[in-house]
Amino acid sequence: MKIIISKILVIENFKLIYFSVIIFFLATLFLTSSIQAQEKEQDSIKIMSQEIIDEYRALKKAAREAKVAEVTEQDGTGNDPRAFGNKWTPFYRSSELENGLTQQDVTAFGSIAFTPYLGVFFELPLAQYRDFSNIEGYPEDSPSSVLGVGDLSLKFLARIKPWDFSYGKAGKMNKKTASIMLGTDFVMPTATNPLLAGNSFKLAPILGLVIDTPMYGFFAMLHLYYFDVYKTDAAPTTSLYVGRWFYMQPLTPPGEWWGLFYLMPEYQPIYNFETKDFSSWLGVEFGKIITEGNVAILNLVGD
Repeated sequence: MKIIISKILVIENFKLIYFSVIIFFLATLFLTSSIQAQEKEQDSIKIMSQEIIDEYRALKKAAREAKVAEVTEQDGTGNDPRAFGNKWTPFYRSSELENGLTQQDVTAFGSIAFTPYLGVFFELPLAQYRDFSNIEGYPEDSPSSVLGVGDLSLKFLARIKPWDFSYGKAGKMNKKTASIMLGTDFVMPTATNPLLAGNSFKLAPILGLVIDTPMYGFFAMLHLYYFDVYKTDAAPTTSLYVGRWFYMQPLTPPGEWWGLFYLMPEYQPIYNFETKDFSSWLGVEFGKIITEGNVAILNLVGD
């Protein structure tokens, strides 16, 4: 009887162990599947999150590019360095400097667009008049005045698309954009008289920053450093920093007959590394768009 009971206990213990092994196997299989499913779900969430982030970045970049394009296309004044287009503007400027020099210029200014991000701005003084008679200490045996054509300037500028950036609160009206620009200014010796320059070929790298401002204006800061590539023996060595800092502020919105009035003060700091001299130039431009592509300009200049 004891032997039979022992055998029954052995059989029951064996069944219990066998059943426990099966339960452990099933539990392990279930946990493994659950862990794998969770890992796949997490990977899927990561992929979706990255896709959402990439899509957001792409939309943000497209919105920024569209905003810059919109701002530059609306620049009917032609003063925005980012607004590359095929246009030209003749203008007349008269100024008298503190040293007594009187200057009168008739200049053809314009731009040619190669791409929406690359263009050239040209500036050709068609007629320049200089009156030196009121300059204190001016040599008596030198010409008191001179009339001729000045040096041709070709400014190649490029807006670096990846360097465009925006600032301000997202989704607000004050969300603005800005652009960093690179370029080179070539000054050709086309002047007909040495007193109007024309005795050296100058080159200047350009670094520029254009920032949109409230009320549909913009601020531009261009830095240029001029040096001689070629010059005559009599010509002085050129080592010159020139800054062109100007702010364009529309005064009225565009209209059919009232047009767009705008004000654009410009400041030019100039430092000559050869003579260690600093000078500056301040001008105020007041303009009005008459029709699309036609602008009337009044310049007030001081030094």
